[in-house]
Amino acid sequence: MSLNTGKSSQVPDYDSYVYSRTELIKYLVIVIILISFLSILCYDNILFAILLSPYIPYYLHVKRKKLMEEQRWTLNIQFCEGINCVSSALESGYSIENAISEAYSDMKLTYAEDALIMREFRNIIHMLDNNLTVEEAFLGLADRSGLEDIKSFADIFGTAKRTGGNIMAIIKSTADIIHTRVELKRELKTVIASKKYEADIMKLIPFAMLIYLRVFSPDMVSALYGNAFGACFMTVVLVVYLILCKISDFVVKIEM
Repeated sequence: MSLNTGKSSQVPDYDSYVYSRTELIKYLVIVIILISFLSILCYDNILFAILLSPYIPYYLHVKRKKLMEEQRWTLNIQFCEGINCVSSALESGYSIENAISEAYSDMKLTYAEDALIMREFRNIIHMLDNNLTVEEAFLGLADRSGLEDIKSFADIFGTAKRTGGNIMAIIKSTADIIHTRVELKRELKTVIASKKYEADIMKLIPFAMLIYLRVFSPDMVSALYGNAFGACFMTVVLVVYLILCKISDFVVKIEM
C-alpha cells in the first residue's frame, strides 16, 4: 500500500494560520498605507499614524481569521472531490486502502503537490503505512479540520467498518450527500457575496464624503483639524466606525 509521494506528510493546523513572509509583508504594507491615509484624512498629520498603530495587530488578526475560513472552505471542496475519486477507485475493485492511494494518483492530474487535499491524502497514506486504520486517519482529519462534512463522513465510514456494511455503497452515497451540501454552500456564498459587496461600498461612503468636503468645501471641516477637540472627535468617530463595520460584517455573515 506504501506510496512514494516524494513529499513530506506534514499537514496544516486548521485551528490557526501562520503567515508566510510574503503574506506578512503584503498585509503589513496594506495596513500601514491604510493608517497613513487615515491619519492624513482625519487628522491632517501623518504622525497620527502612531495613534492608529494599534489597528495593525487587529487588522492582522481579522485577516488571519478570514484566511483560516478560506482554507477550511478550500479543503471542504477538495475533500468532496477526493472522496469521489476514492469512490471511483472502489468501484474499480480496489480495497479501501489501495483506493486512497489510487485516488491520490488520480488527483495529481488536478491538484498541485502542495494542495491541501494532496497533503491530507499523503498524511493518510503515511498513517496507513504506520499501521493505523483508515477510520482513525479520517477521524484525525475531521478533528483537525473542524469541518462538519468530513466529520460526518468519518463517523459514517467508521460505523460501516465496524458493522460490516457495504463500504462501496456507503462511500458513494456519502460522497453524493457531501457534494450536494458543498454545492448548496457554494450557492449561498454567491448569494451573500453581493450583500458583502454592498456593505463594503457603504463602508467607504463616510471617507468619500470627508474627502469631498476637504477638497470642495474645506471651510466646513477646517475646525476639526489642528486642535485637541478635532483630534478627539475624529478618534471617537473612527472607533464608532470600526464598531459599526464589525456589526455590518456580522449581519452579512452566514455560518455554514
